[in-house]
Amino acid sequence: MNKKITRSEENLDFIEDRRFVYSSIGKIPKDWEIVTLDEIAEITSSKRIYAKDYTSKGIPFYRSKEIIEKAKKKEIKDTIYISKEKFLELKNKFGVPSKGDLLITAVGTLGVPYLVDDDEEFYFKDGNLIWMRNIKSVDKKFLYFYWNSLIMKKQIDSIFNGSSQKALSIVRVNKLQIPKPDLKEQQKIADILSTWDRAIELKEKLIDQKKQMKKGLMQKLLTGEVRLPGFDGEWEEIKLGNIGYTYNGLSGKTKKDFGEGKPYIPYKTIFDDYKVDTSKLDFVKIDPDEKQNKVKYGDVLFTASSETPDEVGMSSVFLDNDISEIYLNSFCFGFRLNDFNTILPEFAQYLYRSSDFRRKTYSLAQGSTRFNLSKKELLKVKVKAPSLKEQKAVSKILDSIKKEIFLLEKEVSYLRLQKKGLMQLLLTGKVRVKV
Repeated sequence: MNKKITRSEENLDFIEDRRFVYSSIGKIPKDWEIVTLDEIAEITSSKRIYAKDYTSKGIPFYRSKEIIEKAKKKEIKDTIYISKEKFLELKNKFGVPSKGDLLITAVGTLGVPYLVDDDEEFYFKDGNLIWMRNIKSVDKKFLYFYWNSLIMKKQIDSIFNGSSQKALSIVRVNKLQIPKPDLKEQQKIADILSTWDRAIELKEKLIDQKKQMKKGLMQKLLTGEVRLPGFDGEWEEIKLGNIGYTYNGLSGKTKKDFGEGKPYIPYKTIFDDYKVDTSKLDFVKIDPDEKQNKVKYGDVLFTASSETPDEVGMSSVFLDNDISEIYLNSFCFGFRLNDFNTILPEFAQYLYRSSDFRRKTYSLAQGSTRFNLSKKELLKVKVKAPSLKEQKAVSKILDSIKKEIFLLEKEVSYLRLQKKGLMQLLLTGKVRVKV
């Protein structure tokens, strides 16, 4: 007996259907069929473009990494171009991607689909991407969502079965299989999943707006360009070496020492956030008589070394009183305030991430293949800070915006989880849509 399930909040109707048959890709409804991709589309790639064909402007030329960015609706940076003339030559002789085509990453992160959903003129790198065009008898968005599913990922993984040489070829993609419901059911499934995509996209745009607002507000509040009501006193210029001192991270450790023992703060945890997230710690063996520097409440932790100067001098403040023994990654160092009478730790988390302070640390990064930040030079840096009362007020405002962003990001994570579960149900026919 069919059971009707209604999601009134989304105005979506589902019908649970238990009539399944076993197929080469698992259980599917009896009225669905299995098709290979070469039955529903022409699987091909682009023509070879050489470095000598690159130009400073013209038609965008995308590789795998740019297509992944486009699939995520991210801005493309450092775009490569080919000339308009070269593009038109390729278009006239061989064709170029058009609206409704699918591009699939064939190297690196395999199987990431990008559905061409506008009339942008671009070309792409052969070998990096598989091109599905002239798609017939299958809804293009349904096909796009199927490429994003766990079922398709399992098919791709099974092709290589432990091989270290992983690349999708046209021959391999030709024989990948998908279930094929009735076209109207495909369209309804795609519409439902698109609803989740739109909700996620709207939330992500709101997050971006909040982040930009926070960035602008930080610039104004942390330089005194904008003062909060009730505050008008002069800011004090402070040399870091006069209010604190530095200490090193872990030393003398080998690979076998990591994975268990005492908690330590990894490089990435410092890089990722203003405040140390204590849910993102690793562990290291520390002998009872071993002398290693411990991190304390209020310490400002800096990334000290990286292959790029942009990653050097990123800071995070330790604001946890519950962990009594914790250590620091060896590619980082700590800055400990003598007291909290000049700069509050809550204010420091924003001050040392401000654009003004980042410019100063960027200029201190030294090296050619690897960049390092000198502790001695950092202590010479000067910052300006308001009264402790104003620091508290500024921190409170920035904390509130940060919390808003955090809650929005949690909502996005929840929507993604919902969508993932829904895809598994709809794309296997475990839950049938009403058409």
